[in-house]
Parts: sequence; structure tokens; C-alpha cells
Amino acid sequence: MERTTTDRTRAFEMSLDIDAPADAVWCALTDAEELVRWFPMEARVTPGEGGSMAWGWGEGWDWATRIDAWEPGRLLRLVQEDARPYDAQGRPLPPGEVEPARIAMEFTLETHQGRTRLRLVHSGFGHGAAWDNELDGITEGWQAELRGLRHYLEKFRGRDRMFGRAWLTTTLPRDAAWARLLGPGGFRFSPAHPDAGRAYEVATPDGRRLTGTVELHLPGQTLLGSVRELNDGLFRVLTWRDGKGHTGVWASLATYTGEAAVVREFSQRTQEALERLFRADRATA
Repeated sequence: MERTTTDRTRAFEMSLDIDAPADAVWCALTDAEELVRWFPMEARVTPGEGGSMAWGWGEGWDWATRIDAWEPGRLLRLVQEDARPYDAQGRPLPPGEVEPARIAMEFTLETHQGRTRLRLVHSGFGHGAAWDNELDGITEGWQAELRGLRHYLEKFRGRDRMFGRAWLTTTLPRDAAWARLLGPGGFRFSPAHPDAGRAYEVATPDGRRLTGTVELHLPGQTLLGSVRELNDGLFRVLTWRDGKGHTGVWASLATYTGEAAVVREFSQRTQEALERLFRADRATA
């Protein structure tokens, strides 16, 4: 079962079933070595109630929380007491630009028909345009990331991930940035608008042809798909609006079966392609 809602409580909620035992899902959520196999590029965990958890993606992208509840195999709650929306460089907005809020992420696990049901409630978002953009980004992001968690646990549990990405920030509106990302010189999909669960093919800026199955497609926002050529790795493109109204553009590739050179080349050549595509419309810090 999967369910996604965003409503008046200013919260994101999602549930999905994972074909893995609850202790494996718990470990993937709470162990630093496991976290980097599906979610951040860096992780630090001081376990237990009152401890801390930090996720990082390099270049200043850090997200630190306090552990408010720690019940192994059942409940994890993370809290940010003075949270503020982020800009597309991964930095929280200055306190004077936005009202801070107390953000909570609550992960609950239960066994359901032999599988583990993971439920996430990410709540406490403030009001205003910057918070609207933050909630919109969270809504897109968790849908992709938790599918990535399921993909890892069901297919590659215990294996290290090789992950590469390219990104930048542009002044273009999100729909225009998405159109350019998927236009000439960018990523060319066939079919142009592939549905989740269906086969897709994409020609990448580094000259590769990737094929697989679409895991998630939110038109104008993100596309996540498996990659047959990387033994069921994962490919993703996305755009998001940050707290300052700029648009972030991102493309990533992940593999669990040793194709490190492919991932490095993808990252380098895709970054070069993004720089060319958005040269005239780069956002400055």
C-alpha cells in the first residue's frame, strides 16, 4: 500500500510496504553505514532517545536532527526545533527572512501480511511562499527516496552504493527548467511521458542509452527509474523550488554492482551539460 497526502495540517504522509523484515528496515533508517546505501552521501548517528542524526550530500548540504523517540523495530521520531526552509544550495534561510518552525519526521514500522509497512509523517511546516516550496520539495523527495529505500532492501540489501549526481540552481521557473532539462542537449525520454510501472528509455547528455522501468513519475518534477544496463541501478532527474524562489535541477545515477567508472563519467559529463543548458540562467548565491 502506498498513500501520499498533503493537507491543511501542513504535513506530508506516506505509507509503503517493503518485502523485508522490520529489523532490516529499522537498520536502514538508523545505521549510518546503511543510510548511505539508499539516501544521503554521508551520515552520522548517535543512537537512542536524545541522540542525533545528520544526513549530508556534500558541498554544504547538511540536515541535522535530534532523536525524539527511539523504539527499535517500531518507532523513530526526528525533530528540528528551529527549522527553516532551504535554498537550492542546501542552506537554511536566515532567521529574519522566514519564521522558523518545529519540524518532526516520524517513521513507524509494523508487520502487515508478511511484509513491513513503513509509514512516514513529516509535519510542522510553517506558512508562506518559502514554506510552501519546502513542503512541495519534501512531498516530491520522500516519494522518490522511500522507493529507493525499498529498491535497496528488496534487491541489494547489504551492498554498498556507488552514487553520482550533477546539479545547479537556475532563475528559470520550474516548468521551464524541466522542459529545458528534457529538451535538446538534456535527457531525451521515450516515451516522452512514461508512466510508473512501464518501460522507458532515456538518452543522457553523456551519450548513454539507459533502459528500465519507471518507479515514479511526477510530471514537471521528477522521474525515477531502474537501469537495466547497471544491473537494476537507479536513475533520477528532478527539479524543485527553493525557499528563495529559485529552481534546483538535479540528475543522479546509482549502482550496487561495481560500475564506478560509469557513475563518475555520468556525473562529470552531466554536470558539464547542465552548465551549458543553463549558462544564461544560473542563479547566484
